[in-house]
Amino acid sequence: MGNSSTEPLDVRELDLPALSEMFGRVPYGRVILALYDPDSQYSSLMVNVAAGHLKANGDLLYLVSSRPVAEIRKQFNDLGVNIAEYEAKDNAVLFDAYSALVGVKSTEKFQTKTSNLSDVSIVISESAPQWPAGTLVVNESFSNFPVSQQSMFARFSRKVVGVWRAQGTVMIVGMAVDIYPPEFYQEMKLVADGTFEVKIREQRGEIINSIRARGMKGQRSDSRWRQILFDDKMRASLQLIEQQAT
Repeated sequence: MGNSSTEPLDVRELDLPALSEMFGRVPYGRVILALYDPDSQYSSLMVNVAAGHLKANGDLLYLVSSRPVAEIRKQFNDLGVNIAEYEAKDNAVLFDAYSALVGVKSTEKFQTKTSNLSDVSIVISESAPQWPAGTLVVNESFSNFPVSQQSMFARFSRKVVGVWRAQGTVMIVGMAVDIYPPEFYQEMKLVADGTFEVKIREQRGEIINSIRARGMKGQRSDSRWRQILFDDKMRASLQLIEQQAT
């Protein structure tokens, strides 16, 4: 794996679409926890972040768990990223964790054949040495794994986060809200370096997708609420909600 570009990314930090508007540039080795409403457009936002990273000559490992990989691949293409070209050059991997969760056979080259979190953690951890520092690792959503595996997840998160942090990647870990007990989310915040939340809100009688940073350890963050706007190609942009109200 690795970027074949002659102009590599900055060796210390990433400028991530949307997220850097709130956190600033993200240093290598950081883990960001995404807390999201299940009925929000969080997944589409993550594809936008990943697509922008690829366009900036970055490397990407995207763990797909919320919808079929074919839908994710189509959305990349709609955003102007021929994801197959990046996959062919080993600059991007779409890892299929969705099919095993819903009990269907996957045709993807990279996949897990089990929904057991322990087995998935082994696969993810073992792949870390193949990726250079500065790789963006999107663990789209771990909330699709059975709630019964909650106790295992704490051990899983510490192991996986430690491996990938040492590798110098930037990892985004998605967790849907209101599924686990509050103390579980608190434990996940302790593991992460930064947290942002994606919520469904009502504004002037309209349901909107909104986002804000809750903070990043060791650096200042802009915690103001922003609306996530999508165009007809599902290209995302952020707009301060305070500015819209004036």
